Amino acid sequence: MITIILSILTTALIGYGSYQALVVALGLPRGDMHEAIRNLPGKVSFTQKLEDLLLEPIARLISKLLPVGEYKLRRIQSDLDRLERKETPQAFLSTTMARSLLLAAAGIIFIPLGIPWLTLITAVTGVLAYFRTTQDLHLRVTKVNRQIARELPRLVESLNYSLVENRDLVTFFEKYHQVAGRALGRELDKLILDMKTGNHELALRRFDARISLPQLAALVSILCGVYQGVDQRTSLLILEQDIRTTEREMLRREMEKRPGRIKVASFILTILMILMFMVPLVLLIIKNLQSVGF
Repeated sequence: MITIILSILTTALIGYGSYQALVVALGLPRGDMHEAIRNLPGKVSFTQKLEDLLLEPIARLISKLLPVGEYKLRRIQSDLDRLERKETPQAFLSTTMARSLLLAAAGIIFIPLGIPWLTLITAVTGVLAYFRTTQDLHLRVTKVNRQIARELPRLVESLNYSLVENRDLVTFFEKYHQVAGRALGRELDKLILDMKTGNHELALRRFDARISLPQLAALVSILCGVYQGVDQRTSLLILEQDIRTTEREMLRREMEKRPGRIKVASFILTILMILMFMVPLVLLIIKNLQSVGF
């Protein structure tokens, strides 16, 4: 029984490692892309309904028993707002913890099968899943910021040409919004609304605080100077060159990381293949030793 289970697990891990290696090497679409195609907007799948039914009572209990610090709540709320997710930080944390607890508890089924070490591995996996989910939220925000940072050189260049004839920033942002990417477009919607309904400089400061990019902070400082009547065209040219230099450096670092990812996937695949051949051999040796009286 143990040999069969180990063989199944080893085969599954080797298949998963092979798939991940092909995804990295060939640029194949990932699972979240297929999931987005399968699930239409506004449609809740059966598995999602079942998951909500199981997790909601546990999540409510966890939110009452385990209070969360105010700073952590504000940070998670900021990330959720950036991703336009409607749930509260308390609901996000309690649901994530409930999902991890259920995963850890599922390992109990291995005890009657005589494989208690798989129960321990499942429990550790549940703990790691909690931290992975909380970190994934911040990584998604970082990805959105990366998309915005890619557009900043074009935004600064367009702004520099626009200021030659007109210093109306609201009109400029409205026109640029038509060609902006999705991530920057969402933030420009909020910025334009703030600028039309309140103080322009405060709107720009809030725009900077939401995104928290060093290049954008420099741009906001320059735009605040524009409202004070300062000619900032030279500053915009310098900023454009700095942003393009930073962008090239980040692209170079990303290109350097890709071969490393392939090496890691290949190394894991090699280790799993070795285990696939070694485990049956070790079990056979132990069985032979037991048969001769050792």
